Amino acid sequence: MFTKVAALAVANDEDEKRRRGGGGGGGRPVPTVVAKTTRGPSHAQAIAARAGIAAGAQPAMFKVISTAGTKGAAGALLEYLGTRPDEDGKKHDIEVFTSSGLSVETPEQRRALLEEWQEDFREAFQNTNFIEVDVELSGDPGQDDLHDALNAAFGSKPFVYARAGSTVKVYAYTEMKAAALAEALQKLDHENGRSGVLQRADDGITTRLKDAGVAGRAEIKAAVSTERGGQYFLQKFIRANAGVIKSDGEELPAGQRADKAAQALYASWKSDFKTVEPRNVYHVVFSARAGTDARALLRAAENVLAEKIPDHKWAIAHHAETGHVHVHAMILARSESGRQLHFSKADLYDWRATYAEKAREEGIAMVATSRMDFAASRPFNMRQAGAYERSRRDTRYSVSPTIAERVEAKRQAVFEAKTIAAYGAGISRGWQQTATMTRAAMPGSQADAGVAAFSAAIARVAAVQSSELRTTTLSSSREGTSLSPSVEKVDTLIDLTRRIQEIMSMELSPLELRRKIADVSKAFDRIDGSLSKKEDKQELAGIREEMNGLMNERLNDVRVQAATGGTGTADTVRDEGRPLREKDQQAKTQDRANEQNPRQPDKQAAPGTVAGKKAERQADRMERQNRDTQRSLDDDRER
Repeated sequence: MFTKVAALAVANDEDEKRRRGGGGGGGRPVPTVVAKTTRGPSHAQAIAARAGIAAGAQPAMFKVISTAGTKGAAGALLEYLGTRPDEDGKKHDIEVFTSSGLSVETPEQRRALLEEWQEDFREAFQNTNFIEVDVELSGDPGQDDLHDALNAAFGSKPFVYARAGSTVKVYAYTEMKAAALAEALQKLDHENGRSGVLQRADDGITTRLKDAGVAGRAEIKAAVSTERGGQYFLQKFIRANAGVIKSDGEELPAGQRADKAAQALYASWKSDFKTVEPRNVYHVVFSARAGTDARALLRAAENVLAEKIPDHKWAIAHHAETGHVHVHAMILARSESGRQLHFSKADLYDWRATYAEKAREEGIAMVATSRMDFAASRPFNMRQAGAYERSRRDTRYSVSPTIAERVEAKRQAVFEAKTIAAYGAGISRGWQQTATMTRAAMPGSQADAGVAAFSAAIARVAAVQSSELRTTTLSSSREGTSLSPSVEKVDTLIDLTRRIQEIMSMELSPLELRRKIADVSKAFDRIDGSLSKKEDKQELAGIREEMNGLMNERLNDVRVQAATGGTGTADTVRDEGRPLREKDQQAKTQDRANEQNPRQPDKQAAPGTVAGKKAERQADRMERQNRDTQRSLDDDRER
């Protein structure tokens, strides 16, 4: 089912590209397999995976469980892999296979393996993240109040600050990821506002200041993540600001040289720096349903590791004491060439897709699916599950309702209401397409009926969720309890989510998609500005973050497809956006000309007259300016 639907979906996509003049296959034979992607599933992959699930395949389950940074933690993990309790609870050794083809079965062999791996471990290092923040005060707090609020906002981390009127400049040590903040600052687009990571960091500092009694607006201006950079910018801060005050309330001595003061201050801060344990080892697990051939699953997992990380060392073992079949693997994070292993969201899908492919090669019906395909609730990690189980055994131990709800919802396979309310129509359309492809690929199959029924069910639940949201909001407003935004604002948000769904399904160039994303961001800003309650703003921020993540993933897909020829060549995609750039640049040029010549005649001057010749010359100049501007843009693009 997966293979036939995938081939048909790819063929349909190629035909659609040819009809649109997007290049397509150019007469070449239609591929019979789905092209691999590292940025999430392609359209054909998603349809084929849903068809496979409808035909009885199981979803690929791959998780990164934990990491280890020290030899002790890595040794404990290897011990967990290589030992299992028997019926009496007594541990016994089991066979562990390594990337070099060896079998490790005894404690001595495990210690020898760990000693070999430890040569590639990175040492623990200190977190040297620093940020420079400008705070625009809304009121006029006293010095003591301001000092206490800054200590609360920066979590009693070492910092210095200087006040000039209503502006407070702060240079602080932080546990935020300064490298990510610095990268976001470099890519800052003043037209579209600050990116999500910057905005969240700004909002966090602003909120903590407000909770401490000082109203103002915080904005991160600079970030640095190295010791050398931290010392340099501290020295620069001291030199540029007068009356610098330390986090303990003492003012820096006047007349002291900036380099000497920064050196002494930085040395006093070192005791507060957090020591970071590097990710030297990853613990991952490959899971399958009960009854799956364990040896076939072990071979599939080994093949995944051999393909995905050929130059990394790893050890793998099958744990047979549970109902479902699962294989644990321990991966050395640093490769033989010195490359460090990381798992992003896109990487996790890519690993699941490879896992499903290798499992099918071993005779296991498995496909890689997405949480969005089923509107499934968010997953939980081992720490959250452990805390939840402990709270059930011990009434003195409690966890937040959010964690409890997440664990229960995932275990009971409950739909996520917010996901269905926001994306239900798009999910339903995806399953409708799958039903059509399934029926065409394998006529007479029973799978298409199940797919169609699931699509209809999702559509009904989505309609109910939207209706309940409006009803709850309306009843709350009638009762005088403003628990959520007004009905008009809810309708605006629902319309915005539908607009996002349409954008996600459009065939757009990267430039066009970025503009759509900028428009959506502005719409969210308008909704946020109309909200007054903190709870409403936080809920909107969560929705905004999730939707931004989906749209940015879509943008990454489009970029990769453009670069690899998935939707035409990269030059073709760029050229598709050129008319928009030309119109946009011409409009901007016209606006500048209007600003420089505000006295425009109400009527067009007659040709041949003095005014008419003047207008013609002005039009020629504007046209030449447009051509020069476009030529400059083309040169920039080529560079």
